[in-house]
Amino acid sequence: MKWPTNKTYFYCQKHDFSIWQQQVHAHAELYTARDEQTWLLFDIDSYQFSVLFFALLAAKKSIVLPQNGQPEQLAQCLVQAEAFTGVADNTCADVAFNKYIRVENMVNTAIEVDVNAAIRFFTSGSSGQPKAIDKTFSQLLFEVKELEQQFAEQMQQAMMVATVSHQHIYGLLFKVLWPLYSGRDVCFSSFDYPEHLLHFINQQSDAHDFVVISSPAYYHRLVQDNVLVAIKHKIHCLFSSGGPLKPAAAMQLASQLGNAPIEVLGSTETGGIAWRNQSTHSHWRAFSAIKLKLDELQRLIISSPYVDNGQWYQTDDCVQLLTNNQFNLLGRADRIVKIEEKRCSLDEISLRANQSDWVIDSYVFLLQHHESDGKRDEIAAVLVLTEQGEQALEQLGKFKFSQALKTHLKAFFEPLVIPRKYRYLNELPYNSQGKLNKAQLEKLFD
Repeated sequence: MKWPTNKTYFYCQKHDFSIWQQQVHAHAELYTARDEQTWLLFDIDSYQFSVLFFALLAAKKSIVLPQNGQPEQLAQCLVQAEAFTGVADNTCADVAFNKYIRVENMVNTAIEVDVNAAIRFFTSGSSGQPKAIDKTFSQLLFEVKELEQQFAEQMQQAMMVATVSHQHIYGLLFKVLWPLYSGRDVCFSSFDYPEHLLHFINQQSDAHDFVVISSPAYYHRLVQDNVLVAIKHKIHCLFSSGGPLKPAAAMQLASQLGNAPIEVLGSTETGGIAWRNQSTHSHWRAFSAIKLKLDELQRLIISSPYVDNGQWYQTDDCVQLLTNNQFNLLGRADRIVKIEEKRCSLDEISLRANQSDWVIDSYVFLLQHHESDGKRDEIAAVLVLTEQGEQALEQLGKFKFSQALKTHLKAFFEPLVIPRKYRYLNELPYNSQGKLNKAQLEKLFD
C-alpha cells in the first residue's frame, strides 16, 4: 500500500512531510542493498526512529523493537535479529540515520509500505525475561484507523505532543503512526517534566491547540503541582494508557484542565480494547472492532482484529459486563488470592484504600513467610499519603495510624484479608511507561 500523503509537520526538526518522505526513501535504499532481512531498531530520537521504521517497511524488512536501549536488553533482542539500526550506546549500527542523504526526484512521492511486514515487540514476561509479541503493520494500521474514527472529532487538527517512548506499542501508535496517518502536526521531542511541556507550548503560536499523550504515572504526579493550568485553554484533550487512572486523579485533572484524560485499556498483546473518560462515565466502552464475552471466572475474553486474526483471546482482566460493549474493570485475575480459604482481590483492597482521605496511591500484595511449621501468607500495603494523611501519621504515630486505616477497610472486608503491614513512600516507583517496580516495593518488607 501507499502510505498516506497527509502533510504532517515535525516541530522537533522543523521539517515538513516532503523532507521526511525523501529521508525515508533514501534510507530504504540503504536497507534494500543489504541482505539481512530482520533488523533490530532502537533510536531514542523519535524523528530518526520514524524515518528508519518506515524505511525498513519500504525495503520489505522485518523489525524487532526492544523495550529500551540498555546493553543487556539490546543483547537479548539482537539474538532475534540479523543486524542493528539506529543509535545506542555500546552497539554499533549497521545502518544509522543520516540527515544529509536524499533521493533525487522523490519529492512528494508516496511511500510503498509492506503491510504484511512483521514487527516484534517485547514486554515484561512473568519469567523475568522479555516476552516477544508479534504483530503485522496492517494490524497497527487498523488500530490507527480505529483511533481516528473514534476520536477525530474531539482532536480536530491539534498538534500532538507526548511523554511516552515510541519503542512501546502505545507510543508507536499514538506518537508516531497516528499523527503521520492523520496529517496532524507533531512534536517528537521528549517532555519528561511538565515544565518542559509548558515551555514548549508557550513558545508556539496561539493558533495551535495541543493533544497530550502520556501515562497514568505522569498524570498522578502532575495533579500535585499542575503547571499546565496556566495554558489549559491550549490543551484540547489528553490521552492516557498503561493502566487505569485513579478516579481522584481523573476528577482533579478535570477540575484543573477542564477535562479528564481519555483512557485507553489494552496491552502489547491485545492492542486497544476499550476507552473511557471519567469526566462523563466510569465504565469502559469497547472499540467498535472489539467483541466481548466472559469465562466462568469473570475473566474478559475478546475477539479483536489486532490479535490472532479475530480469534477469541482470554485476557487476565476480571470484569463486570454491563452491556455487550461496556464493562467495569474489577482487577487482574492473578491479583485474586486466598488467605486461609478466603478469596479476595488485591486490586479491590488497593481501590478501597485509595478512597480514604489519607491515601492518594497504593500497592497491595501478598507477603509470604516461610517458617519451620510451614508457609504463612499475609497482605501488606505500600501507601502514598495525601497531605492530610501525612499530618495524621505524624500526629497519631504509625501504630494508631495503621489501626485507623484498618478501621476504614473493615467497612468493606473481613478482618482476615485486611493488610497487616504498611510502608509509606512519597511516591510509588513507576517507570516512564507507567509500569510499577513491584520487586522494589516488596523488598521494603524484607
